[in-house]
Amino acid sequence: MITAIIRKISTAIKLTKIISEAPETYTFMFTAPDNIKWTSGSHAHVLSSDLKNGKKMKKELVRELSIMTHPDEKQIGFTTRIRKNPSEFKKVMQNLKVGDEVRIFKIGNHLKKQNGEQPIVLISMGVGIATFRPLIIEFLAHSSKLSHITNINIDRSGDFVFKGELDKLSDDRLKNVFVTTRDGLYEEINQCINNIENVYYIVGSSEFNKSIGDYLSKNNVPKKALIFDNH
Repeated sequence: MITAIIRKISTAIKLTKIISEAPETYTFMFTAPDNIKWTSGSHAHVLSSDLKNGKKMKKELVRELSIMTHPDEKQIGFTTRIRKNPSEFKKVMQNLKVGDEVRIFKIGNHLKKQNGEQPIVLISMGVGIATFRPLIIEFLAHSSKLSHITNINIDRSGDFVFKGELDKLSDDRLKNVFVTTRDGLYEEINQCINNIENVYYIVGSSEFNKSIGDYLSKNNVPKKALIFDNH
């Protein structure tokens, strides 16, 4: 029963490319069928099975992943870490080959959009920056009134995802900051909190989101200026 329901509500997408972004970090690029629509900052439920040849739906093969591509790019991409002893979902993803299919469903967006006129501070942990990549593209390309974006990413490994690409986009509207320590992260945040007009987007683990949110709140940043991607 559940397999039939998931087959009905999901859409098959075909793998076109696998990109090694950093050690143990990969982007999986898929076709974007015409019936699939999403906005910058969206996520999708990914089933790492094509449900063909009698395959059954297994909840262990489903994950909610951020879509790291902008809709204008006409393809759907997901960036994820695959370390040693991966989960069943990531083990299947790791073994995908170009031409293989997965299924996606329940596309949504946790990020409340702003009018683009207020300064924006993006704070992410590790591959959480995948959520922000299409937002940065969106703001730079389609927001003529954009004030400024400060993009802060922390990754203790020092292997920053999308750093080369985002640095090329950097101009007087975009400042990219990459740090490897929490002290470094808070130093950068401290340079932002004096601007009461800032809106903060925060993406990371539950612990990361809470600690950053608490820190900003203690420094008099109003809750309405805090936007979390709570996967």
